[in-house]
Amino acid sequence: MRETRRFLAFDLGAESGRAVVGSIKEDRLALTEIYRFPTGGTKINNHLYWDVLGFYSQLLAGLKKYVSEYGSDLDGIGVDAWGVDFGLLDKRGNLLGNPYHYRDAKNEGTMAIIDKKLGLRELYNLTGIQLLQINTVNQLVAMVRDEDPLLPAAENILFIGDLFHYFFTGVKAVEHTVASISQLYNTVTDDWEKKVFAALGIPSKITTRLIRAGDVIGPLKGELAEEVGLNEVPVIAPAVHDTASAAVAVPAVEDEGWAFLNSGTWSIVGLELDSPVINDRSYEMNISNSGGAFNRILYLKNVMGLWIIQCCKRIWNKKHPSLSYQEIASLAQGAAPFVAFIDPDDPAFLNPVDATAAVAAYCCRTGQAEVDKDDIGTISRIVFESLALKYRYVLERLMEATGSKVKVLHITGGGSNNELLNEFTASALGIKVTAGPVEATAIGNIMLQATGAGLYRSLPEIRRIIRNSFEIKEYLPEEREVWEKAYERFVRIIEEKG
Repeated sequence: MRETRRFLAFDLGAESGRAVVGSIKEDRLALTEIYRFPTGGTKINNHLYWDVLGFYSQLLAGLKKYVSEYGSDLDGIGVDAWGVDFGLLDKRGNLLGNPYHYRDAKNEGTMAIIDKKLGLRELYNLTGIQLLQINTVNQLVAMVRDEDPLLPAAENILFIGDLFHYFFTGVKAVEHTVASISQLYNTVTDDWEKKVFAALGIPSKITTRLIRAGDVIGPLKGELAEEVGLNEVPVIAPAVHDTASAAVAVPAVEDEGWAFLNSGTWSIVGLELDSPVINDRSYEMNISNSGGAFNRILYLKNVMGLWIIQCCKRIWNKKHPSLSYQEIASLAQGAAPFVAFIDPDDPAFLNPVDATAAVAAYCCRTGQAEVDKDDIGTISRIVFESLALKYRYVLERLMEATGSKVKVLHITGGGSNNELLNEFTASALGIKVTAGPVEATAIGNIMLQATGAGLYRSLPEIRRIIRNSFEIKEYLPEEREVWEKAYERFVRIIEEKG
């Protein structure tokens, strides 16, 4: 057996995909990003799609890059990605078209259809998942409504990460964490929910065999291994839902009273529970009971996240091509505090043509200060402060619904690099915040592959190794009275005027 074990995680996000090598030696994990490529949607005929075949060619390039740097031996490959989006396979196993992007406009109007045919509350009772227009069930309902010819021809559904596992191995399987957030799956019975398919007219024949994080899906196809230069290597399922992989990497100590925030394009605030909480309060607050690795339940609420800053940056880069995220944070730090607030989850920010104008317009229509959309520092500070305050708003409701008490918030993911937002979050919540590891999703992916390879057996064991392998920063609250008054204003704005 080799002294160092190596696993390759493909971590796909809304802006980019990455190949990350995890090297494990003496119970310490080291990461090396070896390849990166842009993702993003492609618009054709007024519809937004994912170019999954283009992404697949990039994954093969990532495998070749691994071989060029590390040689032909590899202990595992796994792919994680965002949730809700999917590909459909026909009876021959061929992909039926490019998968739609979750921000595609076809989903509009689907909530009303679901409510009429099944009932939104019944859908929540059956699945325990947050009601969002972007959800898998909404996308399928849109296909039924539009009589999309691809749906009757489909024999299997595979979510984005599962689709690449299929391309690698030829094995059709859906990992349960990504199935759990589709609203086609019953988190209590741990299986596809037939009532949802029947009520909404979605053909149940598309359901695919379910597997768990850590399961070996199969070997990389021989012809692919030969093409990229690898010896025989297993493809091992991580938690395919990127949030569930990231949750594995939360550097928490058991029983410390903690919550987590996976900060990126989406911000996902959550608690880790033993069992689902599906009750009136959870429904009213639109909270998800997502499947986690090791049979945990991730009690989650989505917040729009740094998507708003990403959209603003695209506008600002037209005038300032070299403007970086670091410069945006620096300008925000120098701007006046608490000028105005936005609700990051207002529909105006879901897919704005001009996010800077959307922020200024929100401030105007809610009777707040007039804001110049070209003022980078002020606009970005409004977004950062509003995100921090929305995290508190959401976390308070998660605690209320579960009776939990949170003493520390662990921030992971790319957004944990934003020191200003971390400071704001600690002050807004009034509790200790830790930041890191940044590469939480890739780490969780790799450690679940290592579990499938027999190296580890439990979540506490994995988290101990993560704490010992990566730097974790701490932030403590400041200016409590000032932030408390700001929070009162924020709540009034989003509840009464937003």
